[in-house]
This record gives sequence, C-alpha cells and structure tokens, in this order.
Amino acid sequence: MKLTKPLIASLSPGNRDRFYWDELLPGFGVRVKPSGIKAFILQYRNASGMSRRLTLGRVGIITLDQARKEALRNKGLIGFGQDPAQNKAEARIGETLGDLANRYMNEHCEGRCKPSTLAAHRWLLEKFILPHLRTQKIKDIKQEDVARLHQSLRTTPYNANRVLGLLRAMFNKAEEWGALPKHGNPGESVKPFTERKRQRFLSPDEFNRLYLSIDELEKLGVIGVYQAAAIRLLSLTGCRLSEILTLEWKDVDLGNQRLLLSRHKTDRRGAKMIPLNSAAQRIVSEIPVLAGNPFVIVGKDGRGHLINLQKPWNRVRTHAGLSDLRIHDLRHSFASAAVSAGISLPIIGGLLGHSSMQSTARYAHLAQDPVHRASELVGRAISGKRNPVSSDGEIVGP
Repeated sequence: MKLTKPLIASLSPGNRDRFYWDELLPGFGVRVKPSGIKAFILQYRNASGMSRRLTLGRVGIITLDQARKEALRNKGLIGFGQDPAQNKAEARIGETLGDLANRYMNEHCEGRCKPSTLAAHRWLLEKFILPHLRTQKIKDIKQEDVARLHQSLRTTPYNANRVLGLLRAMFNKAEEWGALPKHGNPGESVKPFTERKRQRFLSPDEFNRLYLSIDELEKLGVIGVYQAAAIRLLSLTGCRLSEILTLEWKDVDLGNQRLLLSRHKTDRRGAKMIPLNSAAQRIVSEIPVLAGNPFVIVGKDGRGHLINLQKPWNRVRTHAGLSDLRIHDLRHSFASAAVSAGISLPIIGGLLGHSSMQSTARYAHLAQDPVHRASELVGRAISGKRNPVSSDGEIVGP
C-alpha cells in the first residue's frame, strides 16, 4: 500500500503491534501499538545481515514527508555500511535514569500493563526511585547505588523489593535497547529482603461480629448500602477488592448462580467464573440498580463505581473489634473456611482464580485440623476406645 496521511489517520490498534509498509519505499512503514501510539519506522539489514528496526519518530510529531526524507537519509547510511539503529542506541548511553523511566513507561509498559500496574510503577518511581536517581546517567549507576537505595527502605521490605524489581526490569530493557552492555544490570546482584507474608483468618465468632457490625452501621447510615454490600460480597465470594468494585450488572448471572468477571487479575486466561452461594445471591439481589450506571457497587453521587472502600471498612472493623483485619484478609478467610469444610486445594484455587497451585498452597497447613480429627477417629477405633462421634465427624467426650 502507499502510505498517505488519511490512510495513517485511519489505522486502528489491535491486541499487538501492527505494521503497515509503504510500497514506494521498501522497509519504510508505520507501527501501531495496542495503546494507539503510531510511529514511522525503517526495517533493514545491517552489514552483518541482522534485521534491524529504526524508529524515525512518532506520527504527529514528524510529518509523513519528514519521515520519508529521514528514511531515505538512513538508507544512504546503511548503503555505506553504517547501522543507524545501533548508532541511535549508542547515543542513548548518556541518558539519565529519568529518561530511561520515561522510555520504559511509554515504550514498554503503555499498552501492555494494566492501569493498576501502571499506577503502581508511577508511584514507585515518583516516591522512591526518581528523587534519588533521576539525573544520574544510567551508565554511571553502580550496584552499590541500587543496594544503597534498597537498604534505605529496609523498614518497609515490601516496598524495597518492589523498587528493586522495577529497577531491574528497567535496566534489562536498557540492555535490550543497547543503552547498557549485556550483563550490565546494576541491580542483578542485589539480594531482596525476606518478606514475611501476614495471614489473618476470621474465626466463626469473628465472622458473626463482622456481619452484625455491617448490619448495624448500615441501619444507622454510618456506611452506605453499596459499601455494605461490597464488604459482604468480598467475604462470601473470595473475590479480590478490584473485582467487586468494578463488577458490572452484565457480569451477574443469577439464573445460573454465578458471576462472569471480564475484569480480573488473571484475565489473560479469559473470563473468570465465580459461583454464587445462596447468601451471596441474596446480597446481589437486594442491591439497588441505578438507572444509567452499569456498575453493581455504585460510586459517590451515583457516578461510576466505588473507588475506595477503606473509610467504611475502617468503621466496620473498629466497631466489630477487629482493628487488625485488612480487607484482603476476607479473601484469606474465605479460603480458610473452604479448607475447614474439607474442600480440596485445587477446587479452592479455582474459586479464588489462582493461575497456579503455588498460590493456593499457602492454605495447605489449614487442612491439618480435619486430618488430625480423622487420625484421632482411626486411632480410637484401632485401640478399642470408641467414643461417640457426632454426625459432622466431631469426637464427643474426652
């Protein structure tokens, strides 16, 4: 095809990079990223026969005519044995970490990462990384610089390790882009801190106190109907907070007693099916539907979906005397209750939407109580000490 200004304007993004080549100038074309960003490019082979791709400039920043002239100029350099893409990469070696951060976010993360991931990266960059390293040339950053920053965050090991992980990823891309030599990642040998993941599970009595508090605070108007429904659904489905807050009515299938989540953490595996038990069905059926709003958990002033559940959650947990309980602990408690009910770990992993058994394995130790009860029953039977057993398998008597 012949690239023209109207044709380029009409090009739409897809799920991956799309390339459109000009029939008049071989190797010259336009790349359209999933984010919608369009750029003029030149594809060629260098003197060693390696296929190379040179970005000439973004559509809108340079014109089609300017891009053609730049492509022709670079083809002339290639004819004399030069490698324009390599020259450009070498010229970038003097860039600062701030420059690298912008390029990493715009060229690598944009269109690939979820909005929540992009927001987390920006937060880590602005709060921890850029204040220390923004103006430093990446070729001058040493392992001790990364280690010093990591060590300075030792009181919050989770944040420290996320900072280290993001720096490693950025330096890996710098290697790939030719801005750092191979095996030149200064964060590669820095050892992450040990993270002790806290797990808190609600007991049956604590579940009861939680629900009584939700009921009472909702009646008093301390928390709203949508806020109360969100907390109840989190505890009854094991869903993640984002999955409940962004739940739309089109995803609710009460006829088949399920939710079909199109937005969830592992959405590359397709829609996630969440079975709705009778208690959850009742909660969903009682939530008021707001005309013109597609979301189940309606936000402030009836617009969009609820963004932040932290304030109502703090009121509920304080009233229930559960000040150490986090929202995510409701998901852990759902899994704990499933284990106690004798449900297998693979099934629990399916309920929680885990992409691997490794994520579900953290609940394996909770299965020991029913195993111990079963062992006690067998032991008593073998030894002849047969205590009465209740219908639910509990041993009666000493």
